[in-house]
Amino acid sequence: PSLMPSTFPSGSPSLPPMEPSVSPSLMPSTLPSDSPSLPPMEPSVSPSLMPSTFPSGSPSKPPGKSPTKKFITTDKNADQRAKGIMYQLQADTGDVIIESISFKKKDDRNTNVQVYFQLGSYQDFPGQGMDPNDWGPPVFNGTPARTSSGLREAALDDVLTIPKGEMASIYLSGKREFMFGKGVQEFTVADDAGDFKIFTGAATKNVFQQRLMNAEFFGGITYYTYTAATKVTSTPSLSLSPSSSTLSSLSPNEDDTSSPSLLPSNVPSLSPSEVPSLSPSLSPSSSSSSEDDGGDGGGGGGDNSAKVYTTPNVNKAGAGAKGVMFSITAKSKEVSITGLGIMGEEFKESDVWIYYQYGSYEDFDALDEGEWVEVFKDKVLLAPNVLVDVELDEGITIPADGTVSLYVVSKKGVLYTESSDDQFDIYAASEDFSMKVGTTTKKDFEKPDKLAEFAGRIMYET
Repeated sequence: PSLMPSTFPSGSPSLPPMEPSVSPSLMPSTLPSDSPSLPPMEPSVSPSLMPSTFPSGSPSKPPGKSPTKKFITTDKNADQRAKGIMYQLQADTGDVIIESISFKKKDDRNTNVQVYFQLGSYQDFPGQGMDPNDWGPPVFNGTPARTSSGLREAALDDVLTIPKGEMASIYLSGKREFMFGKGVQEFTVADDAGDFKIFTGAATKNVFQQRLMNAEFFGGITYYTYTAATKVTSTPSLSLSPSSSTLSSLSPNEDDTSSPSLLPSNVPSLSPSEVPSLSPSLSPSSSSSSEDDGGDGGGGGGDNSAKVYTTPNVNKAGAGAKGVMFSITAKSKEVSITGLGIMGEEFKESDVWIYYQYGSYEDFDALDEGEWVEVFKDKVLLAPNVLVDVELDEGITIPADGTVSLYVVSKKGVLYTESSDDQFDIYAASEDFSMKVGTTTKKDFEKPDKLAEFAGRIMYET
């Protein structure tokens, strides 16, 4: 295929001039002259464009991100010890993002510790958790810090994301022993933090060697949750009553769409006293009646059911590009993709486009925009290490055994996982489809760059 660059047509997203009465900065000294009943806006109410999308007093926290929390396991008789402990966590109320893990050691001497992490249940790993190849490189390798509670804390190199409803496995290993409680039955719930559950795991006498007994983890998890939708489809508004949706100087037919969208479409209208607060009851921009087990090919529900598949590489996504191009091949039945979950290079609002075309992108001119069908174009508030769901304007139907190519573009950059495999090799698979290694582009429809694995969610139906 030709690699001639092309430019976006004139219909590409752009921000037209802003009218003072609907400026998203929310900083005009007075409201429009035909709205005399509304009081003047003080500059301190909304000092910049961004706070209107944040909870009050937290200008650096994206909508739906909880404060940092710390869960300490319930009192246990932690009188057992081993050099390795593996256990599972399952996210319940939203995505759980882990910042650090604390644990009890045999004594207070400094010693090197490794923390391993992988999405899915270790009982489904090829080596059932006993093969280091099941886990990949450690997410922490060093000397954990002392805490005032007497535990040791491993501050992770990068935060770890467990998508809502999904399972993840953790393995702690070290030269000196960890303390834990003797478990009754492996894979049963040992602790419930509310946001996630911890399951009884297994202890190993040595690192990845010789199972000893069932084990209940003793220690703490420092984390936050993320539950908000960030697809942006409406202009922020001020009103005298919660039921009003626009400035009183505007009618529904007036041109109030020229300003860039800043708030999710399902956010209630805000009164002046609420700016820049955001409703805490936001939910993800798309929902499903059942969810797959991310990364291990699990499924949920029967035919005509909504499903979610999370690629197993989401916690390894550390590189960014303007665009990521990849392909998906359906297995034995038709698949209809309804949305994607993506991560941004940084916490910023960005123009995002999603395109598709039937067949592998090697079979057509993938750098010609005219070869693609656009199924999403909007401003989206992206964040690193947080999956942000976007719902497609129309579903992408892949026939049984058929292939479709997708191209995700973000002006501010989208995170992906670098690949050592060949282009078009399968790197992930659900029970319904397989995903193939693709490529990044340095610009939209220009300059193919590095081999890439899409890292995120696929929302779909069968």
